Amino acid sequence: MKRETITIQDKETTARVQTSQVQAVRVKNIIKKGVRVYQDGKIGISGAVGDAADGDLLQNAVENLSAGIAYPYPLSGHHMDHRSYNDHPMTSQELLEQAEHILAVLGQEYSDFSFSEGISFQETRIEMKNSEGLDLQYHDAFFGLTLILKEKATANLLDGALVCQTRQFDPDRFLSFNRNFLEAYRNKVALPPGDVLPVFTLGTESTLGFIGRSLNGERFAKGSSLFSGKLGQQLFSERITIELNRDPLRKGRPFFDAEGVVLPGDSLPLIEEGKLTKLLTDKKTAQLYQLAHTGAATGNYDDPPTIDGAHGASLAFRTDTADISEALQGQMAIFILMASGGDFTADGSYATPVQVSFLFDGNQLLGKLPEFAMRSHLHEMLGKDYIGTFANKAVYLGDIPTQLQGCYMTIMR
Repeated sequence: MKRETITIQDKETTARVQTSQVQAVRVKNIIKKGVRVYQDGKIGISGAVGDAADGDLLQNAVENLSAGIAYPYPLSGHHMDHRSYNDHPMTSQELLEQAEHILAVLGQEYSDFSFSEGISFQETRIEMKNSEGLDLQYHDAFFGLTLILKEKATANLLDGALVCQTRQFDPDRFLSFNRNFLEAYRNKVALPPGDVLPVFTLGTESTLGFIGRSLNGERFAKGSSLFSGKLGQQLFSERITIELNRDPLRKGRPFFDAEGVVLPGDSLPLIEEGKLTKLLTDKKTAQLYQLAHTGAATGNYDDPPTIDGAHGASLAFRTDTADISEALQGQMAIFILMASGGDFTADGSYATPVQVSFLFDGNQLLGKLPEFAMRSHLHEMLGKDYIGTFANKAVYLGDIPTQLQGCYMTIMR
């Protein structure tokens, strides 16, 4: 009988913020343990929250083999990889001091706004070991700030947000950018003329979420994906490469999947130069549908591994263009901060209202725009209307690399 253990430890300190003041501090330290056993092509699983006895978890997992859950796939093994990405985590006292300092500056200089939500520091350790020689360990720690922004003169529940996620917090840099951001917010400007305008989004989560669902190997094989039957075909601009990316420096996530698979170089292209070359698969999906195995398994510590249900969470565009100002050639663009209430349809059409956006010259935010809506189609956004994917140098969000992606969109005023 083969065995596998997963241990997750999360330590978190959170300063709860209301009306620009720290109202409470919460500290939690949670341990989760999971045990998997494998015998005769079956898997038995047991899990617990808290420092449960390993022997009890093992016994429960063995008993759960009787559930008959099939898992006739080879275990990942013979691989040891221990990684730590932050050896100097912030203390609870340091967190509180930083939170109070940031809020004092914002409250004094921007009294026409109120700020609420949370400022936290989280330390995570995830270990995965098995009887086949697998020994993986991921350790990381992040300062996270999300302050919901409300302009006191409006009746809105929220008007935007200040966001930062970083391993080492730089308060001076954070305040320098957000002073400029809030000054731009105060400066109300009109939309540029035209029905089709260049639009930049911070991050690519919405687009990658839809693409991730379409790259799901099971959906692809069953014919329910937008990409079904298109393996090897050109889908998008030749400048576009989308990869399964597990580099913790880029994603802030473990470098292995739920089956203990570590990708060479922590990444694997699925769409290369616009052409569909691979799908998201776990071991089951790869074997069942005769697809290349790409290490895209997910699952909680007490669940059997399955195909990546997070869809776009581990996907990433490769940066393909360097200079936004050069790409715009003097044209003013729109920078989207908040657009909720829209989505992609099954055929790839996209539309959304835009609640908060800014006039953008490629380097900085110049003023806040009125609300509007926009629409396009996936193949146009990443095809003829594609501007590029850029390393984000305009908006400070911390030391985890982020991207700006631009394309031309139809604007509905």
